[in-house]
This record gives sequence, C-alpha cells and structure tokens, in this order.
Amino acid sequence: MYLQVPPLKWATCLLSMGSLFAQDPAEQEPTGETPAQEILIPSDHEGRQVLELSIEDALRFARRNNLDLKAEELRPMQSIEVLRFEEAFFEPEFFADARYGRTREARRNIFSPSIRREVISGDVGIRSQVATGGLFEMSYAPARVVQSTNTPGFDPMQFSSSFQATVTQPLLRGFGSDYALRRVRTARADMGESDAVFERQVQDTLLTVAEAYWELVFSRENYRVLFQAYELAQEQLRITEERIRVRDLAERDRVADEAEVARRLEELIRAENLIRQREDILRELLFDDSDGNVWARNLQPITSIAEIGALPPGSWQEYARKALNNRPDLLARRFSLRKAEIDLETANRDLLPQLDLVGSYAANGVRTDYNDAWKDTRRFNFPDWSVQLQMSVPIGNSAARANERRAELEVERERRLLYAAEQQIQLEVRDAILQLNTFRESIRASEESVRLAETVLDTEQERLKVGRTTIFEVQQRNQELREVRSQLLRNQLDYQIAGDTFRYAQGILEVPESGSR
Repeated sequence: MYLQVPPLKWATCLLSMGSLFAQDPAEQEPTGETPAQEILIPSDHEGRQVLELSIEDALRFARRNNLDLKAEELRPMQSIEVLRFEEAFFEPEFFADARYGRTREARRNIFSPSIRREVISGDVGIRSQVATGGLFEMSYAPARVVQSTNTPGFDPMQFSSSFQATVTQPLLRGFGSDYALRRVRTARADMGESDAVFERQVQDTLLTVAEAYWELVFSRENYRVLFQAYELAQEQLRITEERIRVRDLAERDRVADEAEVARRLEELIRAENLIRQREDILRELLFDDSDGNVWARNLQPITSIAEIGALPPGSWQEYARKALNNRPDLLARRFSLRKAEIDLETANRDLLPQLDLVGSYAANGVRTDYNDAWKDTRRFNFPDWSVQLQMSVPIGNSAARANERRAELEVERERRLLYAAEQQIQLEVRDAILQLNTFRESIRASEESVRLAETVLDTEQERLKVGRTTIFEVQQRNQELREVRSQLLRNQLDYQIAGDTFRYAQGILEVPESGSR
C-alpha cells in the first residue's frame, strides 16, 4: 500500500516532541516518556512514496525482482538445452553426395585394353546411432557410366543401382543402452543438480532478505529506544534548570545534564543514519529498478519484531529427517554422486576388449537401361550380404585401468562429501532449535530486566528530587535502561532470524502464500 506523506524535516520532528532550548525551564510542564509507537521515524516523512511492507511481502518481492536470482534462474534453462543437445545425438542424419569423374587407362594386354570412362554417380541415405550402442546406415547409390574402348564387347553406356544397409553393433566395450545413453544420463543429472543449486540460491536469498528485513525493523525500534533515552535526558535537564532557578543547585550542575543530552542526540543521529542504510540494503534485495523508483520508495516494515511463536514440537530428529529430504544442497550433492557413478560404470565397460559385429545387406543392378537396373535393385534380384566380427585388445590397457581407478576414487569422494553434508545438516537443525529456545528465554529475561530498570530509574529520579542521590547516578540508570531495552530488541531480532534460519535449515524457507507465512 502506497501513501503520500507530506515532507517533515528531522529537526521539526524533534521539536514537535518539545524543544530543550525554546522555552524557559520554569514554564515547561513535566513530560512523561513518549510511548514507543508514537515516536516518529524521520525518514518516514520526507515526501517520498511509502511502501508498507510485511515480511511475507518482502519475500515475495525478492523472489520476483531480485537481480541475482534473475541471473541465476537462467542456469537451469541452460542445463535443459544441454540435455536436448545430448539427446539429439540419436536423431537420424540424412546424407547425400554427387560425383563426376573422367578416367583414362592405358592398354596393358589383350585382356586389359585402353579405356576412356566418364562416371556420374551419387549417394543418398540416412544413418543413426542406436540406443544399444550401435550404428545403423542405409543408402542408395545410382551411377551412369559412359566408356569407350577399341576392343569389342564393351557396352558404351551402363547404369548401376545399389542399395545397402549396414549395422555395426559393439558386443563388449560400448554395448548396451546404459553405455550409449551415458551422456544423456549425465545431462539429466546435471539438470537436476542445476535445479537444486538454483533452489538453494533462492533460499539463500530469502534468508538474506529476512535478515535484512528484521535488521531494518530492529534499527527503527532501536531508534525509538534511543529517542526515549533522549527524552529522559531532556527531562532531567529541565529538572536541573528548575532547581538552579530556585537556587537549589549551582549553575555548574547543568553541565553534566547538557553533556548527557548532547550524547543522546548524537546517538539519535547515528541511529537515523543506520535506518537509511538498512533501507538501502533491503531495497537492493527487493527491487530491480525497472520503474526507476527503487530509491524513491520509503520502506515501512509492519511485521512486529516482538511476535514470539511456539516452540517447535517434537524431537530434533523429526526435523533432521525433513531436512534430509528437503534440503536442495543435499539433493545437488546426490546428483553429483550420481554423475560420478555414471562415469564409473563407463570406465568399467571401457576395460573390456573392443568386439564389434558388423552386418550388411546389399542389392545391386547393372544394366544398359536405368529402369532395368532399378528393378533389379528393388526386387533384390542380386542380393549380397555379409557378417563379420572385428576385435581389438589394448596391450596393457593402462589408460582404461587408470581411468577406472580415478572414477572409483571420485565416487568415494562424493560419497564422503554426501555423508559430511548430511551430518552438517543435522548439526544445523540441532543448532537452529537450540538458538530458538535460547533467544526465547533471553527475551523473557530481557523483558524482566527492562521492567526492573524502569523501576530503578523512577526510584532514582525521586531520590534526586529530595537530594538523596546525584545527577550522575540518574544518568547511569538512564544508560542502563537504554542498554536493556536495546538488548531486548537485539534478542527479539535474533529470535526472528533464528526462526527463519530454522526453516532454512529444513530446506522449507519458501515464498509464503498470500496472507500466510
């Protein structure tokens, strides 16, 4: 939701809370501490567009607009194209060629006269790799031969027509669909790994966004804590001024209070700058500046940092099992192991000798008329077929053995990495649950500390009014209250981040549906 807020300078915001030097202290009424929710954040009132942003909205914006994710989402698309490329290896290939040539042979003897020959020929056919590891080729080759000789008995013109089909099938090395499809299987594993790696990057980005969101909430709430401390310092100076006016204190007694006010004001200035820095970090994560307004928006987080959920039910083992099933980085590691296993299967097969079965079948026709030659070929009047075995055995086979050993070591390395990743994930789940419990208890303790610090400060101020303590002691109590309030906010921040880290550790940190998280 966008709102237009009229411009309001930071100094005007402070003056609206009561200026320290604008009025006579004797004319000022005692002012209580402003409730935190009523304290204005200076950067919210600079005339820019205001975007009220929940944590769910932030995650959705990041998933849709984050520039790094937009770049990385192309990698799975690339892996799909690699798979298509590898599968295209088995697509049939059409081939054709045409030839023209002239030859002249000298007379050798009465049986080998001199011949002049002109040949026009060509080939057309298809060939294809097959999933069993073999090669299939089928072709048709017509030819026209014009020849002349000084010896009778030679036809001056002949036509030939030839059809041939050849199959080469490995029987040992290279046999089987698992070997022939190894590159396709590897490409599929690469595609699965790319998807898992991208999903991991999505979750990494979402966790970074959640942390940036809560850091912004913390910086805004801490600004209010510092403003309350500033107000207390102002009130203490007002009291001192009043006592100086009635000659209950000396003029020099205001110096310490004035220094305290200046110190608190410096903290406010730094806190405001931190808010702007946190906003910029979150803007960069959420928007791509396609509309040119990325730096013109003011982000106002609306999800409370004080919301504390219930403790995770069940044992940590249940969440660890969920993590082992869901974590995309673990899935990527499994795909990496699968690729290593495919390489090992290939290396094992490459140890075998090369033994190929080659079969061919042909039909030929040679006539003085092309139609007659074509009929002979079409009717297989003159068939020709053959079957042969071709074998080769590397002596020593050292290269294949070394490759097999390397593949075995790579598989073992991937298995160890997978096992280490599983242990690391279990550790992360245990640690995330521990952090949730720890920060939950810390929040309770901090809330009690804030209550006690507020009581102590009130008591110390009353004692100062009757002259039973010093201004320094009041300043110390004010400082202690500011510190415990900031610590409470820090514990709430850590708790919220721990909750997102817990979901991240399980691999379920996702973009929430509208209205849910």
